[in-house]
Amino acid sequence: MRQINRRFFATGFGLVLAAVLGMFAYTSSAGTGSELSVLASGNAICQRTGQTASAGFQEESLGLVLRQFWDDEPVYVSMTFPDGRVFSPRVADNRVEPPLGLDGLVDMPPNFPWLAPISNGGDYYYTFQASNRWPYGCYTFTALGARSNRQVQGNFVLIPRTGPAPNPGLATLMVEDNTTGDPSGLHGATVDIFGRGFRAQERVDLWITAPDGAVIDYPSQFTSDVGSFASTFVFDSRFATGNYAFTALGKSSGYQVIARFNLASQASTPTGWAQMRVSWRPNANAAQTQQFEIQGQFFEPFEQISVWATLPDGVVRSLPLQQSNQFGEFFAVVALDQRLPTGGYSFTAQGQSSRRLVIAQVTVTAGAPNLTNAIPDPGQAPNVVDTNSLNPNSLGDVPQASGVGTLDPIPEFSTDSEPPPVFPTAVPIGPTF
Repeated sequence: MRQINRRFFATGFGLVLAAVLGMFAYTSSAGTGSELSVLASGNAICQRTGQTASAGFQEESLGLVLRQFWDDEPVYVSMTFPDGRVFSPRVADNRVEPPLGLDGLVDMPPNFPWLAPISNGGDYYYTFQASNRWPYGCYTFTALGARSNRQVQGNFVLIPRTGPAPNPGLATLMVEDNTTGDPSGLHGATVDIFGRGFRAQERVDLWITAPDGAVIDYPSQFTSDVGSFASTFVFDSRFATGNYAFTALGKSSGYQVIARFNLASQASTPTGWAQMRVSWRPNANAAQTQQFEIQGQFFEPFEQISVWATLPDGVVRSLPLQQSNQFGEFFAVVALDQRLPTGGYSFTAQGQSSRRLVIAQVTVTAGAPNLTNAIPDPGQAPNVVDTNSLNPNSLGDVPQASGVGTLDPIPEFSTDSEPPPVFPTAVPIGPTF
């Protein structure tokens, strides 16, 4: 059962002592003499290293212990997710709600650094709360002394809960493509959700578990007088491809049922003779904190060109509309940041009048594991930071040329039974120095 209410965990001496005595802790020193330990309820193998690491579940607390830094120095603490994204614990903690925290789908909060105030003995302790918006897998905590430059890392594994199967009672749940009726579809599919067999006029909580284990909130539904409900939404291109689990839980009946839906991406086939290449980075590789340039040619003169990026998990994000010059050429400088996963990216450009379509590949590699500078803009990644669409010799009437509109709004789910929950404004938690 998903835990709905999130609570603050006490960080007093009693909890610290219980954590030290009753939980597992794994320590790494990275050759500096400093130490980083993660306290959690169990342990598991970290696939990134092949070594045993502390492990726990979504919505559980975990402790972070730092030792042997310089006295009273500020220490940057960062988290590397299983897919290579780097977040500040300030935004990843379960007690911080969107838009200041993760939403489990787009995950583009303002990524402000976390500065831990080390004691005069060189030590630090804090209790975090793992979020159900975190995917399963191995995480790496990194601590970097702002004055000593000592860096240390430690791993933590988020594992799925196991236990007896939930009680479905008399309830059933169907999730299907509105057009085909199949439990599968492509990006852009309208999806119908049908629940039956619950109690009359019962509130039914719904949530979606993404292929990586992250939980996406969905509005609760209310059943009819015969215990049924129906809801509809669109699986747009910002959802990762893969197998989704839809869970419905009757609040008074206790019936809990799960239905699955497999999402795939729309195919893009190169057409025409336009060309595009990645320049300015050797072998089309770029680190998360770098920029690279794409260049296109053989489009129509002064043609508007749609550009989009396909991320390693199948998510599609639009980039600002481009425009070719009088020779059918364009370029765009694309900036990355640490909120993006590592792996293979496809950048696609298509002329809106010529329909010529071309694809270029880019490999995004890991940048620094430390988040020491703020990434305050929640709406631009990847972001176009330079383009010939701003050239006064071109047609000059190109919207969004400065990078605005990189991300569309988060999908709006059906509100036929109850409006989506309103997230309270959250104050970033944790220490500031």
